[in-house]
Amino acid sequence: MANMKTIPMNATNGETFPRIWKTAQHGTFDGLNPDDPYLEQCRWWLERFECIVIFTRDVGYHTSGWWKNPDYERCYHLSISFPGGMKRSRLEYVIKQLFGDDRRWLWCEGPYSEVGRQCGVFHYRLFCDPAWKPLKPRGEVYTREFTEAGWKSFSELHQL
Repeated sequence: MANMKTIPMNATNGETFPRIWKTAQHGTFDGLNPDDPYLEQCRWWLERFECIVIFTRDVGYHTSGWWKNPDYERCYHLSISFPGGMKRSRLEYVIKQLFGDDRRWLWCEGPYSEVGRQCGVFHYRLFCDPAWKPLKPRGEVYTREFTEAGWKSFSELHQL
C-alpha cells in the first residue's frame, strides 16, 4: 500500500498493537488539516488482517463548537477499512487488541463521506477525560446539560 506504513504478515500481536498505540501517543489530531503529518504517521496497512487502520488521539470536538457536551471533547479514534471486503472476525479482533475491555464504551459510526462509503471505512471512538482515561460520556453530544456558560457552536465561532 502506497504512502502508508506496513506492519508485515509475520509481526506478532505484541509488536503490532503496541506500535500502533505508541505512535498515537505522539500527538493529537483536531480534524482541521487532512495533510497533518501526525495523521499520516498513524496510518497503517496490517498485512495479516488485510486492513487499513488510522489510530489517532482526536481533540476539539467540544471546544471547536462541534458538540455541545464537553464529555465528547477528546477520544481515541480508530478508522478501519478492509479493501478486499469486510471481515467481521478480523474487525472484532483488531478492536479487541486496541481497546481491550474498554471496547464496551466504543461509539461506532459507519462511513460518512462518499469516498468513505466506497472504501467501507468504519469509525470507532473511545471518549476520554482530560488525562486520556476512558469514560462513558454523560448524555448525548448535543445536550447542553453539562455545557459551560458562554460556549459557542462552530458556526458561531466561525461566523457561518
